[in-house]
Amino acid sequence: MLRKTYIPLTRSLVRTYRSQCSFSTVASQESSNSSDAVPDSVNDLSKPAHVRLPKRSPFMKSMFLGTVDTELLTFPESLNREEQSRLTKHAEQVRDSLRPAGADTSFKSLDLLSLQGPLEYGGKQFIETELAYVSELMSEDRAAALVTLEHNTIVKILAQHGTDELKDKYLPKMCAGEAVAASALYEVSSSRQTMFSTVANLDFANRKWTLNGSKVLLRNDAADPNLLLVVASTKNMAQLNKEDGTVAVFLVDVQSKGVAISQSKIGSKGLSRVTVDFNHVELPEANLVGTEHGGAEIMTKFLSATRVQSSVVRVSLLKKILNSLTDFCINTKTSTGEMMDIEIVREQLARMASVIYAAESMIYMTTSLMDDFDSQDVEMEAAITKVFSADNLLKFATLPLQLLGPQALSAGNPFEGLFDDALKLFTGDESLDSVNFFIALTGLQYAGMHSYETIKKDRNPAMYPSHVLSKLFEKTSIEQPKKFANLQQFFHPSLDPAALWIEFSIVRLKLATECVLSRHGIEVIDRHVELGRLANIAAQIYAMVATASRASRSYCIGLRHADHEVHLANMLCRETSEKIRLLAIELEKGPYITSDDDYNVVARNLFREKRYFFEHPITKNF
Repeated sequence: MLRKTYIPLTRSLVRTYRSQCSFSTVASQESSNSSDAVPDSVNDLSKPAHVRLPKRSPFMKSMFLGTVDTELLTFPESLNREEQSRLTKHAEQVRDSLRPAGADTSFKSLDLLSLQGPLEYGGKQFIETELAYVSELMSEDRAAALVTLEHNTIVKILAQHGTDELKDKYLPKMCAGEAVAASALYEVSSSRQTMFSTVANLDFANRKWTLNGSKVLLRNDAADPNLLLVVASTKNMAQLNKEDGTVAVFLVDVQSKGVAISQSKIGSKGLSRVTVDFNHVELPEANLVGTEHGGAEIMTKFLSATRVQSSVVRVSLLKKILNSLTDFCINTKTSTGEMMDIEIVREQLARMASVIYAAESMIYMTTSLMDDFDSQDVEMEAAITKVFSADNLLKFATLPLQLLGPQALSAGNPFEGLFDDALKLFTGDESLDSVNFFIALTGLQYAGMHSYETIKKDRNPAMYPSHVLSKLFEKTSIEQPKKFANLQQFFHPSLDPAALWIEFSIVRLKLATECVLSRHGIEVIDRHVELGRLANIAAQIYAMVATASRASRSYCIGLRHADHEVHLANMLCRETSEKIRLLAIELEKGPYITSDDDYNVVARNLFREKRYFFEHPITKNF
């Protein structure tokens, strides 16, 4: 009995000592004299810059190699006491203004369009974690929240990469809400010569860029934006016939000569498809954001930020659906008793709660990585967060229809409006399949660069017989993975089962990655089904890590309901680990043992016949 008590106590003391003496994920360390309340004399102009630590290796990309940055397993606390008190004070002001009595208050009047602007231009200089927290309050008006989040991200991009002339001209207006910005990244048509069909040419004589092309964006706002962040392929006049153009980002005023905007309504109420045509639009050099060759980096930063922040709105909607369903079940009786006593209802609501908990954990883990480390690579984590939240939003938005039947979508029913909002949030500028392919290919590229020799030996067994023999005697496999890092020591002892399942899942991801690369080589970019499975594994692992890490922190610091968080984390990790095992086995089997190749045969016949070609069930041949 003494030994059972001593071991957990020792582990807790070791972890406490380790957290105090070793590397910390908290960017701004607490001072001994920090207080819970911000004095009235402290205003936004006195807000210090958030301190960032040196860049670390990519967290999720490294897992494709079977390695884990254990320093990042501790759930981050990006805000010190002063930062958190300041944020709480600001959030209370926003919450009071958005109460039913002041529901008509615009986001502009609340200074919500300046949250990420620099202090010298009238902004609040919010980091991503602070913006995500305030975004939860804005999410009641989901359309306006998405517009506001995108605008704030563009403000931050301009503050970091814009020229002084560009910042002085536009940032005061953008922070004051006089000019609203939107992104123009996507196109309907593609170009074989350049990455984007929208092309910007530099005229050295006039020192101006000429923009030509067309962009498409979705808007939930009736008003057109005043400014557009446009991504275009760039070519100098001397390179017009070459295919070596780069990508650059420009800020375009919609009032500029040659810019034409048209709107067309699409399915969901209030959702519009906006087409922007650029016909010989002349832009001064100052409107170039960043450098001529730095557009890809800026686009990556923008996409990472918007993917995470839009996930906040999705999770807020999921919470509202869950709360409405919970209230409905509590107050509804069936012929057999209370609706909340039906087992299938309990299971569905519990699954929804676990998904919301996981998505929320992923959001704040990702924002902390963005805030706490200088130029941290979080493109995969951000993409995973978006896919996870969007997939589950559509899945659980139909839950009221399953539990209530057709009345859930009847006019006037609150679930009808929630379902419509879910469709709007799911319908984005980018398809989830493309984001999944990005996740998988990014991980494979990272793994390929670091394990090139191993893949080469796997693909050429006759040239490396000793390598083949060593593979035969490996003690780890997808069916029976072996521990490699003892991850239990980085979580609370009550989460030992979750830590074990996380470790096994990481091993399976590594083995599945090696298997896919060895089988297909560079042709893996055409194996979309296998890429989807690999992306799914990565997303599920990130959900497991974020959930277990958050539950461990909650239990260690004694938050309310922490024991329920631990129970939920263990449950989610157990179920997710089994899903990952099955996905990894399918990747190991390959397209011929699974049904992948069979589906290709059916699809080829469908395209050949140009329709559903099977005969009717009652057709006779005699």
